[in-house]
Amino acid sequence: MKKYITLNEQDTDLLIKLHDFIYIDSNFIVEHILTNYADRKYAMNRLRLLEESKYIKSFTVPMRGYEKPGNLYTLDAFGVEIVEELQGFSKWQKKWTTDVPAWYQHQLMLNRLVLSYTKQAEELGLAVKEWIPEARGTFQYGKSKSEVIKPDGVLVVGEADSEQNIGLFIELERSVAKRQNTLQKIIRYNAFLKRGKETLEKYDIHVGFEEPVLDWRVLFIAGNETNTKKTIRDILSIPGQERSHIKIPVLAANLEETKKDAFGDIYHYVFSNSSDVKKGL
Repeated sequence: MKKYITLNEQDTDLLIKLHDFIYIDSNFIVEHILTNYADRKYAMNRLRLLEESKYIKSFTVPMRGYEKPGNLYTLDAFGVEIVEELQGFSKWQKKWTTDVPAWYQHQLMLNRLVLSYTKQAEELGLAVKEWIPEARGTFQYGKSKSEVIKPDGVLVVGEADSEQNIGLFIELERSVAKRQNTLQKIIRYNAFLKRGKETLEKYDIHVGFEEPVLDWRVLFIAGNETNTKKTIRDILSIPGQERSHIKIPVLAANLEETKKDAFGDIYHYVFSNSSDVKKGL
């Protein structure tokens, strides 16, 4: 049964972030969203009230960084309604509320990646303008069901007061990425982006970007430098004739470097003449 409570600004921010990230752990919420509370227990009390009122739902699951299973939160049905009221739309699957999928740990890594980019951007006078989750970023660009891009998310970044933004298709590797999967992603991103302005305009309408995106990058982020080098080798294993048709910027980096210097010279431009030399975005 719905129970109406007066939502404050941080409550609504939590609901919108849950819509965008699907799953968020309690530590992340207390440290980065419900920050107006003097002590963790008060923030947790607020989460309990929101859950009792059917805005959110929690699961107790194992998570990295927790000594024992902790609280993982997602939207409940009433929360989805509120998000739709707040922003005019929602894109939600009921199964996310009823069962925790195997990929929840991967989502928690993405949450912290987006936070890292956001904080570092602010320090440099830049801004993460928008984070588009997989559910909104997935797009079928052709008639065949295989003609689809499915990024882990899209990060839109640029100078704070500028419309000169770039879009990063994020591929955050879970462990060691399989060569075939990596190559298929490259082929599909290339096929999508080379279709040009009309297809990008359709993608803009499909996603509903709040800010213009003038340039695109495909960014593979691996857990360590060893896996980054494997990703590069796998991509460069595309036969020369096929590789000559790939015209999109493909970048590779490791997760630890993005945490420390996301806007520094940490990116391998895979198809450049010197892919071993790291450059900025």
